[in-house]
Amino acid sequence: MPFSFLRILRIRFLTTFFVLFCVLYAGAQETKVAGRIYDPLTNEVIPFAAVVFKGTTAGANSDINGNYTISTMEKVDSISATFVGYIPVTLPVQRGKTQTINFALRVNKFDLPEVNVKAGDNPADIIMREVRKNKEANDRTSVNAYQYESYNKIEFDINNITDNFKKRRVFKPFRFIFDNVDSSGTNKRPFLPVFLSESLSDIYFTKDPKRTREVVKASKISGVENNTISQYLGDFYQHINVYDNYVYLVGKGFVSPLSDVGPVYYKYYLLDSAYMNERWCYKLKFKPRRKQELTFTGEVWIHDTTFAVKKISMRIADDANINFMEDVGIVDEYEFVESKQWMLSKEILVMNIAPTESKKKETMGFIARKTITYRDFVLDQPKPESFFTDGEEVIVNDSASKRDESYWQQMRHDSLTATEEKIYAMVDTLESLPIFNTYLDVITFLATGYYEAGPIDIGQLFSLYSFNSYEGSRVRLGGRTNNRFSKAIQLKGYCAYGFLDSTFKYSGGVEYFFNNKHSTSFGASYKKDVEQLGKQLSSFESDNLLVSVLSRMSSSRFSSIEQEKLFVESYILKGLNVNVAFFHRNINSLSGANFNYYSDAAHKDIITTINTSEISLSLRYAYKERFVESGRKGAVGRKSTRIALGSSYPITQVTYTAGLRDLLGSDLVYHKLRINIKDNIYWGNFGHTSYELEAGKIWGTIPYPLLEVHKGNETYTYSNSLFNQMDYFEFVSDQFASASLVHHFGGIFFDRFPLFRKLKWREVAQAKFLLGRVGENNRNIMVDPTTFNSLEKPYIEGGVGIENILKFGRIDVIKRLSHITRKEKVSDMIRISLVLSF
Repeated sequence: MPFSFLRILRIRFLTTFFVLFCVLYAGAQETKVAGRIYDPLTNEVIPFAAVVFKGTTAGANSDINGNYTISTMEKVDSISATFVGYIPVTLPVQRGKTQTINFALRVNKFDLPEVNVKAGDNPADIIMREVRKNKEANDRTSVNAYQYESYNKIEFDINNITDNFKKRRVFKPFRFIFDNVDSSGTNKRPFLPVFLSESLSDIYFTKDPKRTREVVKASKISGVENNTISQYLGDFYQHINVYDNYVYLVGKGFVSPLSDVGPVYYKYYLLDSAYMNERWCYKLKFKPRRKQELTFTGEVWIHDTTFAVKKISMRIADDANINFMEDVGIVDEYEFVESKQWMLSKEILVMNIAPTESKKKETMGFIARKTITYRDFVLDQPKPESFFTDGEEVIVNDSASKRDESYWQQMRHDSLTATEEKIYAMVDTLESLPIFNTYLDVITFLATGYYEAGPIDIGQLFSLYSFNSYEGSRVRLGGRTNNRFSKAIQLKGYCAYGFLDSTFKYSGGVEYFFNNKHSTSFGASYKKDVEQLGKQLSSFESDNLLVSVLSRMSSSRFSSIEQEKLFVESYILKGLNVNVAFFHRNINSLSGANFNYYSDAAHKDIITTINTSEISLSLRYAYKERFVESGRKGAVGRKSTRIALGSSYPITQVTYTAGLRDLLGSDLVYHKLRINIKDNIYWGNFGHTSYELEAGKIWGTIPYPLLEVHKGNETYTYSNSLFNQMDYFEFVSDQFASASLVHHFGGIFFDRFPLFRKLKWREVAQAKFLLGRVGENNRNIMVDPTTFNSLEKPYIEGGVGIENILKFGRIDVIKRLSHITRKEKVSDMIRISLVLSF
């Protein structure tokens, strides 16, 4: 009996002990978390960030690759990650489990503490002086020759997508695209990838003479099959060099932290020193000295021996005077190649584009991300001169857009994510939906003024109705054929009717496009219409509704014009456009346009109609000008159009015109020569200057409508190409020279004042000059010489203005400084315009 009792007691004790042990063991179960800490804008890892379980002393730091591991036996329900300059993040954890939690830390743009360095030179300034001293040697262009392979990936994402956005009625036909929303980051807002492009290129460079060539071996663009676009998605047109004094983004010059004037704009701090890829480097932080300037904030790792940049990570200053950019990040990494030259091995450029910027919350917008990696470097083995002889800097192989997926899997420097792989299929599916193309047609109609109706585009929108003092109300209906009609031939024309003069006007034309690399076209047209003398030479269409509404005064000098035209145009060389045209015109005077002239010096016969035939040759040269062919994959309805993207060099145009006597009844012989040069000059963060220089001369005796009618502006809108305080047909010349200067300061003065700094207004100033004269031969031929004015002294106008008003608006106050024939009211000096700029 005692034995049985003791046995039972022992069993109960052991059972109780076992239960208590299990309970205690369960209560002390380990919570283990591993993950990655990174910057969600650039996807760059954040090394040495602190990770801690909330309410405990259990902590860890991320390693050089941004990875961390942390565990505890304590009861925990959340975990935090922090790093200097970033907003701390706290996330929930599941107690007693092993799990993965990634932290996306966003920059705290307001957490840039001031550090005062005393008692001697700032060591960071000493290091930066050495960096600037060795810039030329460390820049890759210092070597005699180099070549490498470049892999470029560009992606556009819609970020910060909300549930309310997804439920909007306009997206109902496209709900499937939201299945591709990526929310892989634990605390990262969802984003939808909508565009992806990849290119693989070989880059070649020689220093003396300086030659550069890119050979695009492969190109893949979602929704696009266009080799002219492929050439601009490679390395040549998108490289950022931090060794330059200015880094240009969206047309604005940001002061580089490595600039020769860097100390004027930046403060530098030495944070750390450590090995990076077996090379000892100094880690420095830099920040702007003043608010609202075009500068960066970030960190740079400097090699201790060569004082070259090993890695730099920077963002534009939060309060920089720039529109639509919530954030811009740049990351450059360098590799010491063949133990003799630092070469860029990786570059990341990310732009967070938000239509409505907000400092209080993240708004929905776009993220544009470009990642370029470089490998297979070869130094000091220059290509022969014959390799560069044809002058083409970018060559796209014929097979570039035809590479299959197996090629890409083998040649990509980095594999695509699962989300990126879905983009190509998603875009192709979108473009196959009729409703998508309907939406696109509506957007195209609003942008171009043409509505696509099968093989015909109907338009233009703003020319459907207008009004003037001679025709009264004017209606016009026009159109043009598109690719559904023919890819080689385009027909176009219009018919208009004036209710006051009760007369129909019309025009028609045809243009044939040759299928060759020179973009050659040939065309013919006929027009019979009413025009305001001088207005047809301006940048405004005569029958535009906006011009009618915004006119400052009633037009007076009208004429009827009947014109036949033949022309041929071709890009015979890269950057060189040639246009040869033949015109025959009959011009008759209507309301207020008295241009009767004598047939000869004896004043025997008075001629009331101008009949002229002329041939013209126009040469336009734009060095290294870039073009794309418009249109997209599957867009068979739209005519492919060659669109100029501009040039970094002056654009020069020379036009020669000869009047032909006794051809189609013409009785006038004359010669005209005109030269025009224009360009933009960028001054870093001091803004940029647009200038245009023009000169011309006319030989022969002709009536004044055929002389140089200087381009005036009788509307309240502003135009760079016009004399904005000059009336239509106010001055004519047979020899002239003019200059136009417009400087955009970019807010360099307004940013000094808190109110203007908040509004982000920007200053603009301009001046325009004109010299000209009319010879006695052309003055004496007129029956009434008082019908026109000549320039006895220079015409000058100048003005100042404010742009970037509400991000789109611009207001100028422009005043005549010579030829002041009437008292100018303030309202007469104000010009308005709408300009979209960053």
